[in-house]
Amino acid sequence: MANLFRELRDPETGRWVPKEVWYRVRGAIAVVLSLTVLIGGGWFVYSKVHDAWIGYRTTEDYIDPAGVADVVVEIPQGSSINKIADILLAADVVRTGKAFERAAGSDPNARKIQYGLYKMRTQIPAKTALQMLLDPANQIKNQYQIREGLRLSDVITALAASTKVPEKDLQAALKNRKQFDLPSWVGKSNEGFIFPDTYNLPLKPTAQSVLKAPINEFKKTVQDLAFEERANALGYKPYDVLIMASIIEREVFRDEDRAKVARVFYNRLAKGMKLQSDATVAYSINKTGTIWTSDADRKKNKSPYNTYEHKGLPPGPITAPAKKAMEAALNPADGKWLYFVPINLDTGETVFSETLAEHNAATAKLKQWCLASPENRKKCA
Repeated sequence: MANLFRELRDPETGRWVPKEVWYRVRGAIAVVLSLTVLIGGGWFVYSKVHDAWIGYRTTEDYIDPAGVADVVVEIPQGSSINKIADILLAADVVRTGKAFERAAGSDPNARKIQYGLYKMRTQIPAKTALQMLLDPANQIKNQYQIREGLRLSDVITALAASTKVPEKDLQAALKNRKQFDLPSWVGKSNEGFIFPDTYNLPLKPTAQSVLKAPINEFKKTVQDLAFEERANALGYKPYDVLIMASIIEREVFRDEDRAKVARVFYNRLAKGMKLQSDATVAYSINKTGTIWTSDADRKKNKSPYNTYEHKGLPPGPITAPAKKAMEAALNPADGKWLYFVPINLDTGETVFSETLAEHNAATAKLKQWCLASPENRKKCA
């Protein structure tokens, strides 16, 4: 700093040199002015860019999270993010589909959106719409259920009662199976693929939409299980394994016995023995509730579903099996059992046997349990 001031003075007289001072002041002013212009220009450009970006975003997206009015939107089963964006746009929930796609793209939870009906608001930001779809409190729980172990006729009756879609419409829809795009290996029977589970009822239910949900779930399940590939590896056609799973669904009391029962039936098939499944006989005579059948039920019953009369598997499923039964049919337990019988219908305790003598002893235990009380007799009837 001292050197700077010395340069501005005359070395002989020590006085200030006006010309040098002016040069220095002018240079400082120029620097300050340059900085001012640079900063001011930068702020001006930033302001313009920022305003343009905000304008662009508000053109693309609504800004008020409160929205304008209540609206109910329906997200169909299997909808992609693009499809959901189109649905929200059509209902005026979001201003543009791009805004919702961008919001969903930045949130990994977006893929967790469930199908069904939702209470929404019109004209809300895309991020708000996404959060509303992810909040279970906004989902309208209007559901219908298909229980495990029901034959198709009972499923149709139950669906008609819970969805208010006439039975004749449901039956007519199943006559046009091409619309459901079933796997090519599924047989002609309509039993076996109306997958048991709980589903969300569409806003305006039709026979097609009511049936499509469980059929889509069936297709998803066989895909998840690699059903066709694993059936082939087991040495059976996939439809045969589906039939086997349907029998397991009706025959088994406890989850831990499913794979063992599968092994019993596969062992009997391998030895050319009749399956002798009461569940298939009950199906053949349209007996509902219990699967127990009598000698009278089996005799003079020429139905191909009477596995006491005919060897091999029946021609089609006797119910739509749940995933656990399908998994058991694909992955039977290891064992040489040829027989099984429950010996306690309350607990489901089941005895598996390799010989007929062992099986007869287990059957005697079941008879003993049945005679133990009037309540037990009713359960064994």
